[in-house]
Amino acid sequence: MKEIKITENEAQQRLDRFLRKYLSDYKLGDIYKLFRNKKVKVNQKREKENYMLQLDDTVQLYVSDTVHTESKAAVIPAKPLDIVYEDENLLLVNKPFGLLTHPDSPGDHDTLIDRALYYISQQEDYRPSPTFTPSTCNRLDRNTGGIVIVAKNYKALKSANKLVRERGIKKLYLCVVKGIIREEGEVKNFLLKDEASNKVEIFDEQEEGAKGVHTKYRPLASNNEYTLMEVELITGRPHQIRAHFASIGHPIVGDVKYGDKNINKIFLDRFKLKHQFLYAYKLVFKAEEEGLEYLKGSSFTSKLPAAFESITQQLFD
Repeated sequence: MKEIKITENEAQQRLDRFLRKYLSDYKLGDIYKLFRNKKVKVNQKREKENYMLQLDDTVQLYVSDTVHTESKAAVIPAKPLDIVYEDENLLLVNKPFGLLTHPDSPGDHDTLIDRALYYISQQEDYRPSPTFTPSTCNRLDRNTGGIVIVAKNYKALKSANKLVRERGIKKLYLCVVKGIIREEGEVKNFLLKDEASNKVEIFDEQEEGAKGVHTKYRPLASNNEYTLMEVELITGRPHQIRAHFASIGHPIVGDVKYGDKNINKIFLDRFKLKHQFLYAYKLVFKAEEEGLEYLKGSSFTSKLPAAFESITQQLFD
């Protein structure tokens, strides 16, 4: 028999959903068979599949001791993190350019989440959960740097994901685009991603499979050729900002997928810029959510990387 004490990282979820994660070697049908065969109890009593687990419950499973139920928390030492903010619930970290947020393939072992998991696992009060692993709540492209939110516990993950989903967190980016933009504005249309080419296409009208996208922007500085923009990401689709600026004739400098090849060559030769000048530099918590109420009204800002700071100073100062 296995006995599991329910902590805050496992509480407030259905018993069957908990078991789907805990019994990682079991098929769904096998899990429900355990219920039928009276091999699942909570606090020594039979409960239905939809029972909501409570803090300090004890789950009894009458299964083999060889069943694989180990936590997936990182144990491999990783490179240091650039931490913007940390408390008992959240970790805000700067993702550097060139680093994946999550693994894209089995061979990807050094990603932002790998580094965050190792960092969290080394804290004195860390207690691994059999069903919860700290997770990111937003994602940035490999060659877009900036702030990523990591939830350290299950309750914070649910709350932060809800804030992101319901636009309770304002996400602001800085970018440099080709051409002069003098007025603030917005772009609202539809985006369709081609998985084969890993590129997106923008449409003014709804197309099959396309999703609505919305980007706001305002110019901060300009010269005769380029504009430094602050961008608010209203929706969060892949490549959205890059594709939107390209679609209105102001591609982001350094963007090899959607940018201007001649401009990119100028920035490569002059500044050694090999990727898009796009940085997720600021988060503002606009709304309240259970467990994260204390963050309402808070804003967190990351400095531009030294290379980007140098470019802006040379172009606009």
